[in-house]
Amino acid sequence: MSPLKDSCACCLVERVHPAELVAVAAAVGALFASAEVLRRRGVSTDATRRYTHATGGTIAAVLPALLSLGEYLGLALVVAAVLAWTRARGLLGSVHGVARPTLGATLFPLGLAIAATLAWSHPIAYWLGVMTFALADPMAATVGERVGSPRWRVWRGTKSVAGSLTFVGVALLIGLVASLWAPLGLLAIVGVALILSVIEGLFGFGLDNLVLPPIAVLVWRAAGAD
Repeated sequence: MSPLKDSCACCLVERVHPAELVAVAAAVGALFASAEVLRRRGVSTDATRRYTHATGGTIAAVLPALLSLGEYLGLALVVAAVLAWTRARGLLGSVHGVARPTLGATLFPLGLAIAATLAWSHPIAYWLGVMTFALADPMAATVGERVGSPRWRVWRGTKSVAGSLTFVGVALLIGLVASLWAPLGLLAIVGVALILSVIEGLFGFGLDNLVLPPIAVLVWRAAGAD
């Protein structure tokens, strides 16, 4: 075999990271365990669910520095399967025990897996998209729940003006922080924040957890992040 072919074959073989995989799996397990402890100590299910959303998304944002894409996708599928199983069994109430109907928890790792597939070679766009999803979404839900404002219906749910404005504000802040090292202009950041807020406001039943991460990484990349 020629050296060129040997080189190409090596490019197709991803390095395995067993220690990192174990550490990430342990971190995810600790996250769910801590959410269960908080719930049993009286913290509301909405709060523990948003805690796992924000923390889990933040963990996902740093995974390209630790895992290969194949490992990331495998881990995401395992987590999705565990979440689907615990939902069906009535377990993990800190995540599944909300009154409203939603598939958001199960779709969460799948949305991140699609985002990673689209932006694995574009780390800044990936980080921005995942962090926007991780932080803006639960903040929007919290403010929308606590602040009275006009609401509209989406499939199997509602959204609010206060929540959407909060989403815009958090996305703006994330973009402005990233602009310290990424080539992002103010108008581009504002445009991304508005676009993602509109998209988030279209979906109920937790479907935004599947749709928003991949769109977020693509929109941030289109705005100049790479």
